[in-house]
Amino acid sequence: MIGDLKRFVYVITLVASLVLISTWAAAQNFPSKPVKFLIPFNPGGQSDVAALFLKPGLEEFLGVDVVPQYRPGGGGAVGWTMLGQQKSDGYMMAVTNLPHIVMQPLMTEGVQYKTSDLAPVFLYASTPGGIGVRADDDRFKTLEDLVTYAKQNPKKLSIGGTGKFTGNHLGYLQFTQLAGIDASYVSFNGAAPQTAGLLGGHVDAIYGGTFIFANNSEKIRVLAVATDEALADFPNVPTLKDKGYNMESGIDRGVTVPAGTPKERIEKLAEALAFAAKKPGFTEGMKKLGFQLQAMGPEEYAEFINARKEQYTNVLKQGGFLK
Repeated sequence: MIGDLKRFVYVITLVASLVLISTWAAAQNFPSKPVKFLIPFNPGGQSDVAALFLKPGLEEFLGVDVVPQYRPGGGGAVGWTMLGQQKSDGYMMAVTNLPHIVMQPLMTEGVQYKTSDLAPVFLYASTPGGIGVRADDDRFKTLEDLVTYAKQNPKKLSIGGTGKFTGNHLGYLQFTQLAGIDASYVSFNGAAPQTAGLLGGHVDAIYGGTFIFANNSEKIRVLAVATDEALADFPNVPTLKDKGYNMESGIDRGVTVPAGTPKERIEKLAEALAFAAKKPGFTEGMKKLGFQLQAMGPEEYAEFINARKEQYTNVLKQGGFLK
C-alpha cells in the first residue's frame, strides 16, 4: 500500500516536472514562426506608420518576420474584434488606441469586442489632438472664427474625425460642448482618408492628431492643440486652454494581444517592443511626425487603461451620454 502511494506521488511529481519543462521550453522557443501585426486602420495612417517604424526592431529582437495585416473599419473596431477572436498564443498582436478600446464597447451599438478581450503589452506613443482647417480657407483664420461661424450657422460646420467614440470623436465632443456649438461630426476610417477629406473640401475642419498637421504643414492651418502647454513643433499655435476651453485630449498608442495569452509570451513581446522603440529609426521618425514617445510595459499599461477608462466615463456622464 505504501509502495503504491510512493509510486503515485512519484508519477504526479514527474508529470508536474514535465509540464514545467514543457512550458519553459515553449517560452524559450517563442516565437518559432512569423508574428502577425494587425493594423486596424487604412495604410498610410498614424497606426500604420508607427507599426512600420517598429517592424525592423521587432524582427531583429524576435528573429522572425513580423507581417502587417490591415483590417480597417469602424474606427478600429473591426480589427480589435478580430484580435479578440484569435488564438491566445502570441502570434498575433495589434496596434491599439485609447480611448477607442474603452469608448467603443461602452458607446457603439454592435461592437463585438470588450476592452477585457485585449491584453496590454506595451504603450509606445501618444498623439495630442488639435483642430485644423485648410490653409487656403479664409473663413477660419483663428479658432474664434470657427466658433463664431458655428454659432451663426448651427449644424453647418462639419468636423472630420476617425471613427465614432474614438480619440478624435471624444475630443470633438469635449470641444463642441465647451464651446457651446452645434456642429456635424463626419467619421473617416483612418487618418489618411480623414486628411484627404479635409484637403478635398468634404469637411470644413478636422479634429485630428498632430501627426497630420506635421505632415501637411503647408496645406493645413492648425487653429489650436489640445495640450496643457504649447508644443515645440507648433510654437505659434495656441492651446485650447489658452482660448478658454479647459480640456486636453489625444490618442494613446500601444500594442495588445488576445486575452489569455501566456504571461511569458506577453513579456517576450513587451521586451521586443521596448527594444524596437529605442531604435533611432523609430524614435527619430516618430518625433519628426509629431508623436510623443512613451514606454510602458504590460502592468503599467494595464493600470493606465483602467485610469483612462475612469476618466472617459466621467466625461461621457458629464456630457449626458452615460447615466
